[in-house]
Amino acid sequence: MNDDSMMRRAFLKGTGLALAALGGIQASKGFASQAAPSAGIEVPCSSGTQRPKMKVPANACDCHHHIYDPAGFRYVPEDKRNQPPGTVEHYRLLQKRLGTTRSVIVQPSAYGLDNSCTLDALQQLGSNARAVTVIQPTASDADLKRMQGLGVCGIRINLASAVKVVPVDKIEPLSKRVHELGWHMAFWMEADDIVKLEDLLMRLPTPLVFDHMAHLPQPAGADHPAFRIVCKLIDKGQTWVKVSGAYLDTKIGPPTYADTSKLAQAYVKYAPERMVWGTDWPHPVMWGLKKPWPDDALLLDLLSEWAPNEATHHRILVDNPARLYGF
Repeated sequence: MNDDSMMRRAFLKGTGLALAALGGIQASKGFASQAAPSAGIEVPCSSGTQRPKMKVPANACDCHHHIYDPAGFRYVPEDKRNQPPGTVEHYRLLQKRLGTTRSVIVQPSAYGLDNSCTLDALQQLGSNARAVTVIQPTASDADLKRMQGLGVCGIRINLASAVKVVPVDKIEPLSKRVHELGWHMAFWMEADDIVKLEDLLMRLPTPLVFDHMAHLPQPAGADHPAFRIVCKLIDKGQTWVKVSGAYLDTKIGPPTYADTSKLAQAYVKYAPERMVWGTDWPHPVMWGLKKPWPDDALLLDLLSEWAPNEATHHRILVDNPARLYGF
C-alpha cells in the first residue's frame, strides 16, 4: 500500500469526515478574464444570468454536460422526458457565461445507443471537446476507431435511468473491450448498486469515473457504504469522481446545498488529484421532475467552498481533466 493510500485510510478511520470550513479564493495570475458583475448572459435550461463570482482559470473544463437536439436527432421511443433543446449553440452561451473553454459531452439516455447527436456536437465543438458514448460489446472495431478519432475517450454505463441500454452482465466485456483503446468507463448508478457490484467494480481493468459524486443519498452522504467503496477504488489508482450535480441528491437545496456540499468536501479532502467538475447542463433530471433549473454559475461557485485553495481549483478544473480526458 502506498503512502497516499495509508493516509487516506487513516483519514477515514480517524476523524469520521468531520470537515472544517474551507477557505476562500485568492486572486492570482493565469485566470480567464471575468466580466463585471453587472454583465448577464441568459442561457436556456439554466436559471440566473450572472457570471460566477470565483475567478475561473484558463482552460477550465466542464467535464459533464449533454447535448439535446430533437430537431436534428430524434429521441428513442423509451424516453418519456421529452427534454427541451440544449444545443451546441445554447451550450456555447453557457461557456461564455461561466468562462469555461473545454468540455466533455456525455451521451444522454434520451438517445439510447444512437450516438449521432453526441458525435455531431463533438465535431462542432472541436479540439477543446471530448465525449463519452454508450455502446454494445458488438460494436465494430471500425466504429470505435472512428469515435476515437473524433475525440471519444470513454463509455457510459447508466443504471439509474429509466432507459437502460447496457445490462450489468455486459459491463465487464465492455470494460475489457475499451481498455484496449485506453478509454475509461463512467458510471451513473444508485449507491446501493455500487455496494452490490463492489466485486465487479474492483476487477474491471479500465479507469472508472463516478458521475455526480457517485449518487450517494442524503442524509447518509459519506456515511453510506458506497463512499468507502469508491475510496477503495481510488486507492487502486485508476478511479475518478465528478464533484457535480449538487442538486441531484440534496435535501436542503440552494443556495448552499449544505448536505451534498459536505459530501463534495469529503471527496476533495480525500483525493483532490482524482476529482473533476461538471455542470450536468441542461439538467435532464430537473426537467423530468418539473423542478426549477439550477443556477450554473452558483454550481461553479460552490467549488470555492469545496476546495481549500486556488491551486486545488486549478487542479480540479484544468489539470485533472487534462490528464483524464487527454486535453
